[in-house]
Amino acid sequence: MLRRYTWSLLLTALIAASLFGATPASAAQADAAAAASTRASLAAQILRSHRISLATFHSSGFVDHATARQNIVDTASGKAARRSCYGGAPCGSVYLNVSMLRGMLALRNSYTFRVSEIAGGSHSPGSKHYAGKAVDVDIIDGQGVSAANPHFRGFMQRCRALGATEVLGPGDPGHATHIHCGWP
Repeated sequence: MLRRYTWSLLLTALIAASLFGATPASAAQADAAAAASTRASLAAQILRSHRISLATFHSSGFVDHATARQNIVDTASGKAARRSCYGGAPCGSVYLNVSMLRGMLALRNSYTFRVSEIAGGSHSPGSKHYAGKAVDVDIIDGQGVSAANPHFRGFMQRCRALGATEVLGPGDPGHATHIHCGWP
């Protein structure tokens, strides 16, 4: 059944290419448009979720339009998420990673949490934040992230199970008060 369906899709694509002059470039454009639609839809779901809070400030106190909430608002509107321009941050903007957005939505099934940073803020050079592939979480189930939070280890484990390859938290240098989950 699956093989017949795959061949049917391939045949349909070949017919469309011959009839409408589709090129590999237009196929790539179609893929990019589909990813943008998915990205916007996921971000809109995050905005509607009562189990995910999005910070409207940076812990550094720096004020800009690259907060976690603004990153998701921009993404839901089909725009790139802005990066900060202070500290080591590279300025500019980036499209948020679809796998990361899906991971955020899946995490809400087990926890309530606040995202403190996505693409904004100042992080280490080469950080996945700057590529739109990482989130920092500073509150889980109403309690600040720390070694005393009974949920931090489970949250980190769940991030890994959802595909995050970079997971840091209490016990890791620079992560005593938040959990960093980065996707490939």
